Amino acid sequence: MKKKWRLGAIAAAAAVATIFTGSSAAFADPSGAPTYRALSGVGSDTTQDLNNGLSSAMLSEQTRVAGSYNATNPTTGAIHDLITTRTGGPSFERPNGSSEGVNALKAAKTGTAWRGVTLSDADLQFARSSSAASQWVDGGTYSYIPLALDAVSFAVHSSNTTIPHDLTQAQLTAIYSAANGANVTINGTSYKVGTEGTAGVQITPFIPQLGSGTRSFWQSQLAPTGFGSAVDDAYTGGGVQEHDGSVLAALPTAIMPFSIAQWVAQNNKATIESQYAGVSITDRRHGAILGTIGGIAPTTGTAPVALNTTFPIARPVFTVVENAELATNAQLAAAFSGASAQAYTTNRPGPSTALVITDFGFGSLAGGVTIGSRTYTAGDTTSHRAN
Repeated sequence: MKKKWRLGAIAAAAAVATIFTGSSAAFADPSGAPTYRALSGVGSDTTQDLNNGLSSAMLSEQTRVAGSYNATNPTTGAIHDLITTRTGGPSFERPNGSSEGVNALKAAKTGTAWRGVTLSDADLQFARSSSAASQWVDGGTYSYIPLALDAVSFAVHSSNTTIPHDLTQAQLTAIYSAANGANVTINGTSYKVGTEGTAGVQITPFIPQLGSGTRSFWQSQLAPTGFGSAVDDAYTGGGVQEHDGSVLAALPTAIMPFSIAQWVAQNNKATIESQYAGVSITDRRHGAILGTIGGIAPTTGTAPVALNTTFPIARPVFTVVENAELATNAQLAAAFSGASAQAYTTNRPGPSTALVITDFGFGSLAGGVTIGSRTYTAGDTTSHRAN
C-alpha cells in the first residue's frame, strides 16, 4: 500500500494547518455548554455524529454530561490536531478511529502516554468503537458495551457506470482479495482490478485509514487473511478517511466500504441539525452512493431514509469503558450500563418518541440482535469484555 509517504504528508499538512490557525489546544468540540463534560470520549468516525447527538440530548439535572470529540477536526478536517478534555488537562493528539480511541482510553486508565503525552484517569471515560475487540476475554478489563446496530455496504460515485451497483458478498470478496492487475469476473463480465495508475484498471478498491473500525470489520467479512495487493488506503489526493467519498469523486474506478448509518446521517443532515441544537454534521459523501448486496437495499424510506436493519453485512457498534469504573462513576453507569441507560432510551429533543439512535441512522439493539454466534444487547456490560 502507498500509505507510508502519503499519510505522512497528511499528518504534516494537519500540523501546518494547526500552526496557521493558531490552534495549539482543544478545538470547539463538543459544542454548547459546558465546554468540558463529566464524561469525555474519543475514537470511531462511524459513531461520532450519533455520540454528538447523545451528548446534546443526555442530561443530568439539566446539564449535558457527555462530551464526544470527533475523529478529525470538525471544522478543518485536520487529522491528529490537539484536544483538551478537562479544565487544566493536557493537550493531546485527537484519536482518529476506533483503535486509536481505545488505545487512548487505555492510556488514560493506566496513566501512561498516548502519542507522547501522559494521560490520567480524569482525561477520558469512554471510547467509541465500530469494531469488536480482536479477542474476547471473560472478565476482561474493558467492556465493549453494545450501543447500536449498523451495517456496511460498498460505495461508488453516483456518476460511475463501470462498477455494477449490485454485487454479492462473494463478488466483493473477489475484488478485495485480488492481486494488483488481476481480472475478476462479475455476472459473466471480466473486470481488471488494480491500484490507482494501473494500466487499464476498471475497479480500484480502497479501504479507510489504518486503525479504522470499518476497515477492520470489512476485512473480517471479506478478506480475513488479508486484503489483496490491488487494495489501497491512499491515493494521489491523500489518505482515505472512512465515510468520506473524496476518493470516489477523484477516481471514477474507485470503490470503498461505507457505514450505512453514517451515509444516512449525512444524507439527513438538514433534518437532524434542525432537531438537535448545536449539533453539526458534515456531508462528506462527495457524490457517494451505496450499492446493494445480493439485491438487498441498504436503506429504506425516502424522507428521511433509514438503515435497512435486514442488510446482510451487519455489525454492532460499541461504547468501550473500563468495567471497574462503572461501579465508581455513577454518571458513566447512568449513561451506558444496562438496557435502560440514557444512551439507548433518550429521545429526540422536544415532544417526540423517536430515539436519538435511530435519528442518526442506526438501529436499536433493545432486546438483542444475534450476528454470527454472538448476541448483542444494548447496555450489556458483561458479555463482551477484552483487555
